[in-house]
Amino acid sequence: MAYIKRNKNQWRKVYPGVRRKPVYEIIQRMEVGRLVFSNSDVETFGFSNAYDKEPTITASVNGVDANVSINCISLTRGYATIAASAKFTGEVHIQVVEQL
Repeated sequence: MAYIKRNKNQWRKVYPGVRRKPVYEIIQRMEVGRLVFSNSDVETFGFSNAYDKEPTITASVNGVDANVSINCISLTRGYATIAASAKFTGEVHIQVVEQL
């Protein structure tokens, strides 16, 4: 599970004689994955992380020979249903991001 962290102590303009220990907060949770279509137009991608609210999904087709449009038709906190404009055989790359 990938996290983007930011050091909260670096956001203040304080110049002490002793440097303070960094305090991190998690500001974003994300995961990536691949979804294989085999002569189908609808597939389901299950998330490996548990999200508190519905995340944002980005999906793109791998390869230049697939002339299809990819859309997310159903999205919950546990899975996403991805639909293609036509049946095809190929791979779709998925990025799942949740803002905290």
